Amino acid sequence: MEQWKGKVAIVTGASVGIGAAIVTELIKYGVNVVALARRENKLQELKESLTRNVNLPNHGIIYTKVCDVTDENAVKEVFSWVDAKLGGLSILVNNAGTAKITSLLNGKLEDWQDTFNLNVIALGVCSREAYQSMTKNKIDGHIIQINSMAGHSISPYFGFKVYNASKTALTVLCDGLRHELQLTGSKIKVSSVSPGPVQTEMLASVSSRFRDAKLIANFKILNPEDIANAVISSLSTPPNVLIAEMIVIPTGTTIQQHSQPSVEVVENILKS
Repeated sequence: MEQWKGKVAIVTGASVGIGAAIVTELIKYGVNVVALARRENKLQELKESLTRNVNLPNHGIIYTKVCDVTDENAVKEVFSWVDAKLGGLSILVNNAGTAKITSLLNGKLEDWQDTFNLNVIALGVCSREAYQSMTKNKIDGHIIQINSMAGHSISPYFGFKVYNASKTALTVLCDGLRHELQLTGSKIKVSSVSPGPVQTEMLASVSSRFRDAKLIANFKILNPEDIANAVISSLSTPPNVLIAEMIVIPTGTTIQQHSQPSVEVVENILKS
C-alpha cells in the first residue's frame, strides 16, 4: 500500500457498512478519501468516528460529499471538484448498490430500473469519470467494483433474480472495461471484489423479508471489514499484477448458493 500514501480515493456508498469499512482502512494506510453517500448525517457520523478512533501517524484525510451516484450531473460535479482541489484521483471504489426484492413475474418496472440504475449504470458513469480524471492527470490508477457472489451464480431465492442479473451485468462490465483500457494502452487497473453475504443494513433489510417467508435458513455471514481487507489486498499488488476477480465467501460455504433444506430433512438423509 506504500504506493498509495498521500493519493486520493473516491468511495461511493461510503457512509455505512462495507463502504465505511473501506474508507476506514484506506485512511489507516495514508490514503486521502472522498467519501460519497446520500445521507449527510451518516457521513458526518463516519467522519467523527474516524477523528476519534484513527490515531495512526501519517493517516489519510477524509472529505465527505453528499452525492446520489444515479445523478450523472452530481457525479460529474464531484469528480470536477476532485480534479480542481485535489489534483485528481488514483483510486475509485464503486461500492454503492441496492438489493431490492422484486419478482420477474409481477415486479414493478420502477424497482427493476432502480436496481440497474444503481448497480450497473451508476458504476459505469463513475468508472468513466474516473478514467477521464486519471488519464487527464496522468495517473495509473485502480478502479475497484464491489460486485457480489450473485454476479457469478444463480440465486435460489424467489424475488432475487433482478439483483442477480444486475450483478452478472457488472461482472461483464468489469471485463469489458478492462478490454477497452487494454485497447487504448492504459495502465489503469480494474478489479471486481465479489462478497458473499455481509452483515450490513442491506442484508438486514433483505433477510428480514426472507425470514418472514421462511426462505432462508441460518447461514454464515462476513463482516464489512472482511471486504475492506479484500480491497486492500487488491490494491497491494505490484504494477505488473492485477487481481481481476476476487470472490470472498465465509469458510465452509460455496459460491453457488443452494436452497436450504430443513434440519429435519438433513437429519433424515444422514440417518438413511
